[in-house]
Amino acid sequence: MRLGMSVGGRYRLTKGPIRSRTSEVWLARDEKLGRGVVLKRMLTGHDSVRGFSALQAEARALARFNHPHIVTLFDAVQAGRGRRATSWLVMEHVSGGSLYGRPAVPPEVAASVGAQIAGALVALHAQGIVHGDIKPGNVVVTGDGTVKLADFGAAYRVDGQETITPNNAISYTPDYAAPEVVRGQLVRGSDVFSLGAMLYALVAGSPPRRGSGSLAAQGRITIEADLGVLDEVVRAMLSKDPADRPVAAEVVRRMTEIAGEATAAVLARDTDDFWTAGEGVAGPGSVLVAAVRNHPRATSVTVGALVVVAVVLSVSQPARKEPGKGGSPAAEAQKAVSVIGEPRTIDPCALTDAAALGGFGDTQLDPAYGGFDRCDVLVDPPDGDVVDVNVDFNRDPDTEQPSPDRAVGRVRIVEHQAESDSCERTLLLDGDRDINVRVTAKREEGGKDALCAMADVATGTAVAVLNQGPLPRRTIPPQSLAHKDACALLPGQALEVIPGIDANSPEAGFGSWQCEWQSTTSKLWLDVRFDQGRPPNAEEGSATRLNGYRAYLRPDDGECLGQLVYRTYNNHIGRMAETLNVRVTGSGSADRLCGLARRLTGSAAVSLGTGPETGNGS
Repeated sequence: MRLGMSVGGRYRLTKGPIRSRTSEVWLARDEKLGRGVVLKRMLTGHDSVRGFSALQAEARALARFNHPHIVTLFDAVQAGRGRRATSWLVMEHVSGGSLYGRPAVPPEVAASVGAQIAGALVALHAQGIVHGDIKPGNVVVTGDGTVKLADFGAAYRVDGQETITPNNAISYTPDYAAPEVVRGQLVRGSDVFSLGAMLYALVAGSPPRRGSGSLAAQGRITIEADLGVLDEVVRAMLSKDPADRPVAAEVVRRMTEIAGEATAAVLARDTDDFWTAGEGVAGPGSVLVAAVRNHPRATSVTVGALVVVAVVLSVSQPARKEPGKGGSPAAEAQKAVSVIGEPRTIDPCALTDAAALGGFGDTQLDPAYGGFDRCDVLVDPPDGDVVDVNVDFNRDPDTEQPSPDRAVGRVRIVEHQAESDSCERTLLLDGDRDINVRVTAKREEGGKDALCAMADVATGTAVAVLNQGPLPRRTIPPQSLAHKDACALLPGQALEVIPGIDANSPEAGFGSWQCEWQSTTSKLWLDVRFDQGRPPNAEEGSATRLNGYRAYLRPDDGECLGQLVYRTYNNHIGRMAETLNVRVTGSGSADRLCGLARRLTGSAAVSLGTGPETGNGS
């Protein structure tokens, strides 16, 4: 191969090669997409043409995924024919090189690096994958200072105790390996230990000192450097016993708190430091040097296993309350009030991030998938039904919630027991006992492990926004039903059709977009709420007109729903509708329940007056 040659009719070699005993790596230009990439191939005698079809199929599947803190595999191509055919992996080119040989950095900058790499470990560990060789040379930096984990040649699948790279012994770097790794064992906590040793090296300039020979396996670590605010957490990460180390998600939380506003951008530098025109060699810290140590199949299998889980920003252990943090109860209450502000103008979609869920599949933000107090992200995974991940505000007393499992800043997080088809988290705000945020991931066919992973990612996004301060606001169109009060639509006279209801004692929901009454003399309940979604039709019910509005009656087991179309409009999803839903639940025949629902929906229609739908004749 020579410079200027094309591989697969698409990738033009521009710099290199860097050779190892079994492989070589080149910089190349993707002529189709106009971007720089890294190409790696196995040298003669080490390439497996027979296994290329499987490698290519796997690479194509991986191309649709991307993880913000893991070097991405784009493609697999084949050049030549027969015995001369060679297999190439096409990988992301990370321009800033690795962390190897960098000057010492402040603890806060190291914490920013730690939070990002620990996030990548959360993704790996969720799939039973241990990286096995965390060290500065295997962490690379993009031009904007984002750090990414590279080189999966030492990766193991720990749950089944099988290697990702078949028939290979455990490979590790002694200065960063956990004691159990030296003894031939690899667990999730081994990565946490190595990350702790790497962070120590970033701050101190060299990894922590340990004994030689058998002393290394005994886990005797000497911490001599002043790590400042990182000292406590790094000591915990370097614990001899893996059970005493924090899990990766806990490391994310603690590193994020320590980093504050600090970023890893100070570590960014140009690739010319490593690739010099005419030399064709790379410095010891280059991502390309790390790449040649990979077996191609090991890289593809490992990345395939890890990219399906996004970075989980929540934690899996109770938060430790640090001395000196927080203020008086009155001050904390004031902060919570300032976060919520006027309920009707809160933008629930500000608490969501469709991109953060992209590791699970294709995503689409849908701000009109339910009431005005919620926002949904629809996730379409490659191997299952669509998952609805929604965030909604609720007005529920704090006392009705289980005890919080952990706290992150001003937010207390309740992890509910997962169901077969859903996984739910409740976020409680310090100082406000009446309002909470619910995060739910659900789909018809379930799969609670994946659902809880999605719920945790969405929880991490929401918690970060809630802790930043006052929530972003939205502008509601003047013709929207959201300006109405659900509790004011049914006067006392209208409510008299249900005996035992006290018109003066409704239970109002968040933003007064929902209202409930319960009869004290009969087993009947009334729920009035506003909703959004696709325009309803007469399926499984009957159509009618109430005060000029289109309406539908839908009987079901033990209830009847009256649904009134207030207005229709178009958004990026398509034709949508705002509806008033009046639900009567309880004992009695379907005819009786639907009779009550029709009368109450009709009364509400009169209170609504002439709306957008009736006013324009639609």
